[in-house]
Amino acid sequence: MSTETEKMANIDDLEFVRLFLPRLIPVELIENVKGRTFTPEQFYDYQEDQRNNPQNYLYALVDNQKKIHGYLWAESNSLDGSLFVNTFSVSKKYWGKGAAIERVTNFLHQLTDRLNPPKVFWVTTNEKFFLKHGFKRSKNILMEYNVNK
Repeated sequence: MSTETEKMANIDDLEFVRLFLPRLIPVELIENVKGRTFTPEQFYDYQEDQRNNPQNYLYALVDNQKKIHGYLWAESNSLDGSLFVNTFSVSKKYWGKGAAIERVTNFLHQLTDRLNPPKVFWVTTNEKFFLKHGFKRSKNILMEYNVNK
């Protein structure tokens, strides 16, 4: 592996930037989100509708060539300001060993320093992974009701 390739593979070299053109996010990053209930097209349409919503936060994880390797989508609750992380996706080459989750939590610290939410919630289908990386179970419980009895 060349030094340049190794450098490109280091997630710490990537930067989060606010994104207002959601269609720049590669489809495969949206498709990689486990448990998602929306299509990439629905995601793009929703994000385009929310482009001017100051409580919608869409960030791309980019390299120095501005190539997108991941994204984070969060929204602020308009009543109490709590931040809800809806999805985080990163290119498969950055999976493993928890580097991506460490990178995104470092970024969330920066974001929460600026937004000052009373709480941050993260919706996930992989509880064990998040517990292993310093998250804790919320006192709030996410419940699901099957409308298609």
